[in-house]
Amino acid sequence: MRRRILVIDDDQSFLVVLKQALQSEEYELMTAQTGADGLQQALAFHPDLVILDIMMPGMDGWEVCRRLREITNIPVLFLTAKRGEDDVVKSLVLGGDDYMQKPVRVHELRARLEALLRRAEAGRPTFHAPSYDDGELVVDLTQPRVLLRGRPLDLTPQEYRVLAILAQNAGQVVTYRELLSRAWGPEFSNTESYIHLYICYLRAKIEDDPAQPRRIVNKRRVGYMLLPAKGLGEHDTKTRPDCPPTNG
Repeated sequence: MRRRILVIDDDQSFLVVLKQALQSEEYELMTAQTGADGLQQALAFHPDLVILDIMMPGMDGWEVCRRLREITNIPVLFLTAKRGEDDVVKSLVLGGDDYMQKPVRVHELRARLEALLRRAEAGRPTFHAPSYDDGELVVDLTQPRVLLRGRPLDLTPQEYRVLAILAQNAGQVVTYRELLSRAWGPEFSNTESYIHLYICYLRAKIEDDPAQPRRIVNKRRVGYMLLPAKGLGEHDTKTRPDCPPTNG
């Protein structure tokens, strides 16, 4: 069975060359020229590996990788013209598994693909559900859309990002450090005040009584988790005293 490889790159001529070089009995190539289209294809077709450019209009490759890591653990190979050491480090910290610079030698690319696929097949790559739905709160994990009892909620991009991370791990505590690293980036992993502030913002929008939260609950000194409004156990649901009165 051929392994599916999704290539996300806005350079049409490069996509044609890469498809000619790699399409074979071993690989089935799919292509996308925008980050948003690439994410949709990843959810629809569940590729075995993603080859990802960084410099693309709209959503760049780093943001695509960040979002992919929220739904799947499949290998991501950055293939880009960017050559800076900081670019390599950022790509790997955000969840990339390997980094190659253009122009690329086909035999080296094939060797790296095979190495990544071998490791992935040993660990059984997975995809998470494309949405969270507890009967009242719906969080679409493929696009920034949230419904509460059928009505759309107006969330900022950062509010949605925090809520989506909690939704992907519903019923489990997500630590402050993990929330910060995934929602803002690893350089913010020690800035807990950001998380507490945005949890306040979210509670004001999704809780019936933000002072007595029933959905986003706190595990003291550890992190937060998202639970259905019904059937809560014993959790610390006290709001923090530094919650602002309005969303900023």
